[in-house]
Amino acid sequence: MRKISTLALLLLLSILSGCFQEPAKDIQLESTAEKQLFLETIFEKDQGVRDGKRDAELVLRYGKDSKEAMAHVEAQWEQDAKNLSNIQWYLKTYGYPDKNELGEIAAMTPWVVVHHSTDIGVRNEYFEDLYRAYLREDIDETAFAMYLGRTYEFIHKERLQMSSPYTRVDEINTLIEKLDLKYKKQKIDKLIRKEQK
Repeated sequence: MRKISTLALLLLLSILSGCFQEPAKDIQLESTAEKQLFLETIFEKDQGVRDGKRDAELVLRYGKDSKEAMAHVEAQWEQDAKNLSNIQWYLKTYGYPDKNELGEIAAMTPWVVVHHSTDIGVRNEYFEDLYRAYLREDIDETAFAMYLGRTYEFIHKERLQMSSPYTRVDEINTLIEKLDLKYKKQKIDKLIRKEQK
C-alpha cells in the first residue's frame, strides 16, 4: 500500500471537514486510507446530528413542534442530504466499500446514509448495492433487514407483520417480495454466480 504524505492527509481532512457543502466530485481518493477516512468522516457527520438524548431534551423542554425541535430535525435533514450526495458520488466512483479492506465503519457508511433517506426512489435505487453488500457480508443481515423494513414502512405506513417463528433471512426474502424488488435481486444473484465461475 502506498504511504500517504502528512500534507496529503491534512489536505484531505480539511476538504472533508468542510461539511461537504458540495458533492466530493473534485477529489480523488487514491489510497485505502483516504477512502476509509472519507467514509468514516461521513459516518461521524451522520451520527453527529443524531443524539436521542438531545432530541428528547428539546421535545420535553420546548415541545415536539417547537422551532427549537424542528431546527434540530432540519439540521439532520440538511446533513443527510450532504451525506447522500457524497455517498452517491463514492458509490458511482469506487463501488461499495469492502469491509475487509476499509473496515466495518467505512463499509457500513453507505448503508447508514441510504437507510436515513426517506426518499423511496433513493432507497430503491441503492437496493442492488446494498443487496450485494449483504451477500458479501459487508453489512449484516440485521442491517439489511432494517433497511428493507423501513422502506416497507415508508410505502405502507405500517411495519411488516409476519407470523412467528421466522428467521432474519425469511424476513428479508418476504420484504424483497413485498417491495417488488425480486427482479433486482435475481439480477444480482445472476451476476454473482457469473463472478464465482
